[in-house]
Parts: sequence; structure tokens; C-alpha cells
Amino acid sequence: MRVGLVTGTRSLELVELPQPEPSPGRAVVKIAYCGICGTDLHAWTHGGAYSPAICGHEWSGTVSAVPSDVKRFREGDRVTLGIAAPCGQCAECRRGDGAHCTPAFLGMIGLGPLAGSHGGFAPSLAFDAERLIPLPSDVSDEAAALVEPATVAVHAVRRAGLQLGDTAVVVGAGPIGLLTLQCAIAGGAGAVLVIEPQEFRRNRAAELGASAVVDPTNEDVAERIAALFGRVGPDFVFECAGIPSTIQLSADWVRRGGTVALVGVAALPAEIQPGGWLAREIRLVASLGYQHEEFALTLGLIQDGRIRTAPLHTKTVGLEEMPAAFELLHEDPTEIKILVDPRRS
Repeated sequence: MRVGLVTGTRSLELVELPQPEPSPGRAVVKIAYCGICGTDLHAWTHGGAYSPAICGHEWSGTVSAVPSDVKRFREGDRVTLGIAAPCGQCAECRRGDGAHCTPAFLGMIGLGPLAGSHGGFAPSLAFDAERLIPLPSDVSDEAAALVEPATVAVHAVRRAGLQLGDTAVVVGAGPIGLLTLQCAIAGGAGAVLVIEPQEFRRNRAAELGASAVVDPTNEDVAERIAALFGRVGPDFVFECAGIPSTIQLSADWVRRGGTVALVGVAALPAEIQPGGWLAREIRLVASLGYQHEEFALTLGLIQDGRIRTAPLHTKTVGLEEMPAAFELLHEDPTEIKILVDPRRS
């Protein structure tokens, strides 16, 4: 069986691996679609060690084989991947902080017994049943392949604490930024401005409900923010671009006493001005991943249309086309989310 893996800088290989078999606690899932994540693209761009378990972690599929000890699923069930429920036994769980359960977190980042042996750039994989999320019949396989990144956005907005009527800025209109925009609106935001240099992505943000969009390469962002929110500034800034320089800019843009939410992963160190953060009592919230129960919330938002995934899905490719797809995502801003269909020849 051929499995797509990032193996180095700008290197994507189809590696031969054994066909997966069911084993205690692990069902076999036949993959329908797997999205290329920004994390996958970052690993491909910069090289370095990249866990095969998370190379392709945005997938949907159908259970094709179930071990005797797994009772929650049966052959033919449609599923996507999630994070395991809190174990109840680790140090974090014992202190009442199941949201930061260590075994669940390690599985999510490709480590420990809850991690897979490889990701979803493959015809099938064996996966821990504790991490499988059942799919409702009215969520398509294509939409289900975006449930994982959508849940990242749901978690970011919930963790930040946005409330009805609050105002927000979203920095970056990539997949996570566009999903965070929709979650902020669903969470009751009164107005959301999106900052994005690429015209195609700004237009997508406007289509998805942004109150205003700003091109930071040609416009005075601070003036546009003031025009929309007044000189006081927005209540929240969601940094979804993962650019070191925009972390301090996010603090410059948010109101005094407001919240900067770090959602994008910056690969390089960021320089901040802590005196300003202190003087303005800016609250910093970091958000990585999600919680088990948030997948059901995300599916509900997709079902009722408050999260729209179709505008993000720009292309579908087969396994053989993956190297070109990574190049395309790196070079072409009109590509937002490319799905890999391992059934496609």
C-alpha cells in the first residue's frame, strides 16, 4: 500500500507500507478524503523531522474492519478523526483539568499509544477507536475532511471567550482564518474584520460574512480598524497567520483590556514589546488543537450551515498528484484547501 509522507525539505514520497489490520482497540478505516494541512505544508517547506502519524491528519472515511473489543463502531460506519476523551488518570485529569489530558494531547500530536502509524494520505489506516468520531448522514465526505481544522477554529473561539456582540479581527484568511471567521460570527460577534494580503482570500472572507476586509500591503490597517471599531479597537484579535511580526501587531490593534488569541503556529521567534502589553492589560490566549466534545459542536455547525466548508475546498487530487499539489499550495494563494482522494487514479 502506498502512503504519502513528507520526508524532507520539499520532498513528498509515496512509501510502500503494509496493509493495515485491525488489532485490539484499533479499527481499520478506508480513507475517502484527506486534506493537506498547513502543518503538512510547513514540514514540506522547512524539512526536519515530521511524525508520519500526523502527516495527513484531516481525513474522512468508512470503517472497513473492527476488532472484537471495539463495540462503538461497525463496518460501514462513516467516521473522521478526533482527539480521545480525557483519560481520567493522568496528572492533569486528576487535578480536574481534563481539557489538557496528556495521553489525549500526545495522540493528537502523533506521539504515544493513541497515535497512528501513519496519516490519511493512504487508501486505509488502522486507528484507535477512541479517536474516531461518527459522522451524520447529512455531512458529506468532502465536508467531513474539514471537520478537524474546523474544530481547531471552534476551540480557538471558545477558548478565547468571545461573547455575544463582541468585536474581532482575524489575521490571515487561510483555511484556519476563514474557519475562525465563521466561528466568531456563529459565536455572536457583532463585527469581524479580516486582514489578508491576497485578493482571492479576501474575497472568500467577504463571501463568508466578514464585516470588512483589509489588504495590509496597500492600506493603513490601524485606520481601517479605527473606522470599523472606533479608536477603542476590537475586543479580540485572532492571529491565524502564524507570522512572528503579526503577534506584536495583534497587540497593537486590540483594545486596552482586550484579548489576543494565538491560533497560527509561528515557526520563528517573535519579538514583542511587553511594556505595552502590561500597560494595556492585554490578555493572551494560546490555542492548539481541540477537545473531544468540540467535534460534536463542529458537526452541528456544519450541519446547520453556520460553518461552510465548500468555499474552502479548491481542488481534489490523487496520491500521484500530491507532490504537485504541495507545490501549488506553496505558490498559488488561490488554492486554499486541497483534498487528496486516494481512490483517484
